[in-house]
Amino acid sequence: MNNKSIEKTSITMSIHRFIYMLTGILLLFSCGSDDNASTDDPESTTNHYLQLRPNGLNEIRISCTEENFVFPFQIKAVGNGTNKEFKAQINSWSEDELKAYNNKEKTSYILLPSSLYSLTSEEVFFKEGVSTMDVEVKFNPSQVFAEFKKDGAEYLIALKLSSDEIQIRERQNDILLSLSIDYPTVGFAASTKEVGVSKELTPVAIDVTFDYAVNGVPTMNPWNFTCHFDVPSNAEELVAEYNKTYKASYQLLPDSNYDLGEGVSFKVGESKASGNITVKREGMAVVDYLLPLQLAACSSDGVICRKEVCYLKIGRTYTNPIISDKSVPDPTVIRANDGYFYLYATQTSTYWMPIYRSKDLVNWEYQKTAFTQATKPSLSGGGAFWAPEVVYMNGKYVLYFSWAKMNGADVSYTAVAVSDSPLGPFPNSKALITNEEFGSNVIDQFYYEENGKKYMFFGSFKGIYVTELTDDGLSVKRDADGKPVLRKQVCGNAFEGTNIYKKNGYYYLFASIGNCCNGVNSSYKVVVGRSKDLLGPYVDKKGKGMLDNSWELVLEGDGRKWIGPGHNSVIIQDDEGTDWMIYHSYMKNANGGVGGRLGMLDRVLWDDGWPYIKNCVPSDSGLIPVFYK
Repeated sequence: MNNKSIEKTSITMSIHRFIYMLTGILLLFSCGSDDNASTDDPESTTNHYLQLRPNGLNEIRISCTEENFVFPFQIKAVGNGTNKEFKAQINSWSEDELKAYNNKEKTSYILLPSSLYSLTSEEVFFKEGVSTMDVEVKFNPSQVFAEFKKDGAEYLIALKLSSDEIQIRERQNDILLSLSIDYPTVGFAASTKEVGVSKELTPVAIDVTFDYAVNGVPTMNPWNFTCHFDVPSNAEELVAEYNKTYKASYQLLPDSNYDLGEGVSFKVGESKASGNITVKREGMAVVDYLLPLQLAACSSDGVICRKEVCYLKIGRTYTNPIISDKSVPDPTVIRANDGYFYLYATQTSTYWMPIYRSKDLVNWEYQKTAFTQATKPSLSGGGAFWAPEVVYMNGKYVLYFSWAKMNGADVSYTAVAVSDSPLGPFPNSKALITNEEFGSNVIDQFYYEENGKKYMFFGSFKGIYVTELTDDGLSVKRDADGKPVLRKQVCGNAFEGTNIYKKNGYYYLFASIGNCCNGVNSSYKVVVGRSKDLLGPYVDKKGKGMLDNSWELVLEGDGRKWIGPGHNSVIIQDDEGTDWMIYHSYMKNANGGVGGRLGMLDRVLWDDGWPYIKNCVPSDSGLIPVFYK
């Protein structure tokens, strides 16, 4: 090591020794035991001071049901000056002191009114030789809770120690008690509830929960009490904000359309309860309504109603399925002269073509079967009767239906029977379209009349064809040689269940594709093409033809609840111009299986001249059709 290195090392060591000595001196002056500080002058108060123990912020958890609470603390004299008497004061913070604290700590405390707490002594006298004095803060938590209920403030008891006769240790002269109150609340079990109104008076159960924990431990409800329902004064603004947030178009339910009832009542020990309000149908338009609800006016002073809103989504709605008591495959609907709608469906093992009746397309009542043992068709080849179509023609109700063997494509007919009533009887069935003349699967017929001509579309997975009928609709129209005047294919082999609806200059040919009848594995769905001419060609959006099995999707299963929806009835327009479709669908049950094919109803929507069901899947519910008579 050279001299320069030795010199450098020596300087560094000297600097380190100086720093260590300086640190020791500073510690000597600033440190030492509070209890054992010494001074040459016993009368000196230089090292004699007061402090609070504990001091600073203390979080106090109380229960609203307590009647008394005591928080003890000490004023301690530190040093050798306890050989003389002195006094000190305990005062509440000023509003300015609290404001400065809140700004510094980013808190929002409010001083608890001094009338709600007390000190055992606000002025403390230390006698000679006494170094510690005990003080207590006392208050009634239930009274604090009553004050809290007014504004929900975060309360603080803030005290400071002062004296003109002795020093006060800085940062140890304040004691802050932050009051955290355990109190029971009631609130809605759900933030929204859908309400379908189908009767003059609809009771609506509103579920409410009681929540109470003391020091984190769930606590039983100790009261019998009632809370009332209320519609907030700013209900209009709440509806507008809801619409903005969820891009909806609800209207506030008018006062005349609801009765808030008597609220919800809890009994001792109950944590859940329900109360009823009533929705009145009279005067309700067929629109989506919203009713904001709050809980208010609790009969127990010990319970707080949470400031939350439950939105009731109210409408004159229906729920799918609209027919569930029986299987109703391949439904068709007609509005008869008596003003009722009549629905007919494919034969089941028990019911030979069931007939239902409704005034509104929503509420259906079973009437009878179209066929009885006496009127049952007796066409050759055996089989069952499917896919009915009913038309009112020449003062009679004409029932067209398919007569076929399952999986027997060459044993099928389109048949016809006539009655004076939509309820039948329909005797004397006869074959109308046969295999021998028109080929395989001559079923799933659909009648359409235009410009004085009567047409029958038919076919199932062997092509969709059309022929012309005679004026009475009971026979195929033929030429002088006895051949049909019309036999034209309009769709390829992918389709069945034809239905045609004319709108805005286009003919829309609805059909079903896929497997109709395989339970949970059914792949049935409704598709469509359109044409400017009844007899086609029918094309998809890109102009590809249905003869080449092209189509646009209208409706399919959702893969969860609704399986294989299809074979829709004629499209029905209500009195407000809305189009409706009735069809069948399987519904998956809780065990993952399905029963029969159930009756379904959905609104037909239109986009750029093309029909579809919302989201192209069956709805669970929706606003009802509007019929004024």
